[in-house]
Amino acid sequence: MAALDQLHEPAPEQVPAPAVAAPAVEQAPSLARVLALQRSAGNAAVSALLNRRPLARDLDPGAPATEAATADPAASPIAGLAAKAGSAVGLRALLAADPGLKAQIAAWFAAGNEDPSLNAMLGEAFAPVAVAAPAKTADKLPTDPTVPMPAPITDSKKLDKGTMKWTLKADTQSSARCDVDFKADETKVEAKAISFGQTVVNQLGQKNFYAGATPADPEKNKSTYTPFEEATTKKRMDHMPDTENDPFYGAEWDQTQKKWVKESDDYVPGSSQKGVSSTSAKMFDIPGAGVAREGLGDASKQFETVPMILETRQPLGSLSWGFKIKDEANAPIELTGGKQDDCVDTPSADWGATMDQFYVGKFAEILDDFDIAKSDLKPDHKTKLDSIVTKLKANAALSAQFGGAADLTGDQKFNEELSLKRATNARDYVVSKGIDAGRTELQSYGSDWARVEAEAGKSEGKNRRVQIWLH
Repeated sequence: MAALDQLHEPAPEQVPAPAVAAPAVEQAPSLARVLALQRSAGNAAVSALLNRRPLARDLDPGAPATEAATADPAASPIAGLAAKAGSAVGLRALLAADPGLKAQIAAWFAAGNEDPSLNAMLGEAFAPVAVAAPAKTADKLPTDPTVPMPAPITDSKKLDKGTMKWTLKADTQSSARCDVDFKADETKVEAKAISFGQTVVNQLGQKNFYAGATPADPEKNKSTYTPFEEATTKKRMDHMPDTENDPFYGAEWDQTQKKWVKESDDYVPGSSQKGVSSTSAKMFDIPGAGVAREGLGDASKQFETVPMILETRQPLGSLSWGFKIKDEANAPIELTGGKQDDCVDTPSADWGATMDQFYVGKFAEILDDFDIAKSDLKPDHKTKLDSIVTKLKANAALSAQFGGAADLTGDQKFNEELSLKRATNARDYVVSKGIDAGRTELQSYGSDWARVEAEAGKSEGKNRRVQIWLH
């Protein structure tokens, strides 16, 4: 937070500090800058920062020393200031009472004088004020601390397209953790990138609840998540709507490298070179309830974690897991799924429908069915882009990301260039209608991100597209 990077000045009710004029170009010193100088011999620089002005010698190395600097150090009132103040609080009071004291301290240190006690006291007097983190809704745990936690479930299963390994355990009495590792069978699978498409549905009594829900507002953030819900089951792809443009749990697109990369050390995409070798795709999740045992009904979270090939959208297996908590004061968390029978070769029928709904909910428009090997905009593309222009003009805070993609016909380099050209043409059309180019961003996925399931060498119009994310 910015407040943690500023030196804290005394509040009026604490110490009636005088106003100190400063040039408009001067900025409050950062805490890191002050502490770094304090650890060095740069006492003069420290005092200059505190005084909010440059030293004369910094402006002109040949400038003569000030009267205070040339005076006998022992006779200066600054020499005994630490003893007189007695503490950081006392020093702040002296600084507040004598508006000229800051300048005297600056000049005294600028002359090369040293006083470790005063230096340390200055650091303490201007230490940053701790800023409390935003209040978080605490999970209401069982009133009986002896309620046992369920035994963890660790297992693995060889599937047709690879091997799934997992551990499901209770993290607390109101949250669970699931770690998943999928390694493709290199004798059967060819894949540049393998990650996970995970669905989730949260239920509280007879209603759904969403990330950020509180006992006082169990349907908080509903409008953010409902656009992604599949109509019948209310499942949605598990992602962060405000910051993520893809539905994949473990991979993110790097436009500089033009490839899928790991989201973190714990979220890693895998790959498989048929007939040679494969690497594991890895992810974990720690979902919590936050609204359990509040008299609002039983709470549950259910997930389906599906390893998939990103360039074909081919699923490679499925693991169902979750937890539930009864609406009782001492109800323990109960793990659900995570057994051998919950790990299967083929995901549920609604998984595919939920993935389709992601694209409907995420992108303001999708320009699909570009002609093979072409980037020219079609009339219906322009109609959709006109809608984008209208939305951008109506809300100056919005920006637009144009993500171009190709199908699995053509070679990799050609498709990289083609997908970028498609995105560029769409962006340029919007800019030609009066939208500032600074509000736009280009991404190009080549043939590495399939919207619908596809096969190498086969044409698929919905993958020849530009998807436009307004955010």
